[in-house]
Amino acid sequence: MNDDDNFKQLVLANTREWNGFWFWRDKPVGERGAARNILEEAGVQVDGLTSLDQDPPDCEATLDGQFSGIEVTELVHRATLERSIKAVRQRSRGEEPQKPEAYFVWDRDDLIPVLQALLVVKNSAKLKRSYERYVLVIHTDEFFLDSDNVERFLKGASFNTSLITHAFLGLSYEPGKGYPVFPLELVRS
Repeated sequence: MNDDDNFKQLVLANTREWNGFWFWRDKPVGERGAARNILEEAGVQVDGLTSLDQDPPDCEATLDGQFSGIEVTELVHRATLERSIKAVRQRSRGEEPQKPEAYFVWDRDDLIPVLQALLVVKNSAKLKRSYERYVLVIHTDEFFLDSDNVERFLKGASFNTSLITHAFLGLSYEPGKGYPVFPLELVRS
């Protein structure tokens, strides 16, 4: 095998068959990659980003000069993802899937409660250290969560938080727009 073949094998071994833009099977590597990319796209200066063996948080870094804990999580419609992965795997074996690949059609009434639920879960973390910032990075590759829809859905939305000080929703790459990132409006409770 040449270097190109080795690289392709490495990528195939670490990616997911569907909705996999941010996904990497080596979880710490994937978390660091998503965190760095999304935070830098949001204009945050990221220094010394490292994964932690015992989380929460998933990572630590100095963000804009402040020692910060960083949680990284995926926003995905799990049932649709599992259906689509099953269909892709069946096709790869030469079988006709019982149900074809699918996309969940997100709307505002779906997105806002899911984002709040992610914040609730991450706000319940028992941290082993204290941080100047505790940041939640949410990444998604959902087809119907493009920058135009997300901007419209988030307009006027705010989210309750206690532990999380900053939260960002990062989308997969869009031609002409790069990696759209949306800071979430947080209200401390």
